[in-house]
Amino acid sequence: MFVDMTLQRNEGLIRTAAILHQRGDIPANTYVIDADGLMHNARVLSEMAEQYDMTLYYMTKQIGRSGYAGKLIEQCGIRQAVAVDIDEAYALSEAGCRIGNIGHIVQPSKSQWADVLRQIKPEVVTLFSLERAVQLSEAAVALGRVQDVILRVIRPGDAIFPGQFGGFLLHELERLLPELMKLKGIRIAGATSFPVLQINAENTDFAFTPNLETLLTAVETLRTHGIEIRQVNAPSATSCHTIPLLKRHGVTHGEPGHALTGTTPLHAFNDRLPELPSIVYASEISHMDDEYAYTIAGGFYPRSHMQQALYGSTPRDITFQKAKVSQYSAENIDYYGCLEREQPMKVGDTVIYAFRTQIFVTRAHVAYVRGVNSLKPELVHFQKRGM
Repeated sequence: MFVDMTLQRNEGLIRTAAILHQRGDIPANTYVIDADGLMHNARVLSEMAEQYDMTLYYMTKQIGRSGYAGKLIEQCGIRQAVAVDIDEAYALSEAGCRIGNIGHIVQPSKSQWADVLRQIKPEVVTLFSLERAVQLSEAAVALGRVQDVILRVIRPGDAIFPGQFGGFLLHELERLLPELMKLKGIRIAGATSFPVLQINAENTDFAFTPNLETLLTAVETLRTHGIEIRQVNAPSATSCHTIPLLKRHGVTHGEPGHALTGTTPLHAFNDRLPELPSIVYASEISHMDDEYAYTIAGGFYPRSHMQQALYGSTPRDITFQKAKVSQYSAENIDYYGCLEREQPMKVGDTVIYAFRTQIFVTRAHVAYVRGVNSLKPELVHFQKRGM
């Protein structure tokens, strides 16, 4: 999906990944992240958010729940993370990163609320239900605290990805608010929905989903109950391009994830966006038959939309030798990737893929590199098996 754009905008990352793999510094099944590119992207995002008075929570699940990455991002002005689940929150907080939002997609377990409050200490907790609100409130009262929360709100017709259903039904919010406002351990600070933006059919821009109207209606309902709104949180595709669009509709908080590596869907089609493509996946030709070359896998993702990959044993070869990807079935474990065989291919060749990923659901390693456009690119951090 991003092979051509990465060749165009960050060819040094591709060459660096090939050098490190051929030298034995990284194994096959390793995501290679340009740390300088990551920091550039975090910096331009932070500057754009400051210009539009928007707060950002950075997300690291796509790049492997990395405290190392979190600290780099925080140096560039985005001060707090959003944790997709409590395991990500643990990993980041133990590395010294600050958690801005937890519960964004996965709600903590009923036994984990005390940990959330004592150890993770988020700025806000996203809640999906009255029952979870009661659990959190009871834990907060026991600790003598009041925790700010935002409510995820949904209604029929909203865009919801499979496996991510949940939230307060908009038509029930009016009835539930008095019960929520009685809870002494929580304080409602706003509302959220996901995804608020999706790329259009022409791949030329992002378009708002029906979730935006749901979110703004929920916010008005909260206001009519005298609730001070401090967060209108609208995640999905938060980037320099979308921050002005979001601000125009009163959004106060965004959550960049793929923008940090220049891999939102729009980044595959628009080479003028400020964020640079900063991640590739390095593999190796394991074996071949008459028709296909099989590549060591473990890091593929069913929604990656891969079409082609680069291959070769030298930094020069890797930048112009392409092969078509034969998609693997999501019903099977990705032990191997599959390329249509080309005459120059050799067992042991480096293979470079570039696609949208979610490293935290893979078995892949993660390598951070610097100086990809210098004569001596450097491996600066290696995360064994992305967590």
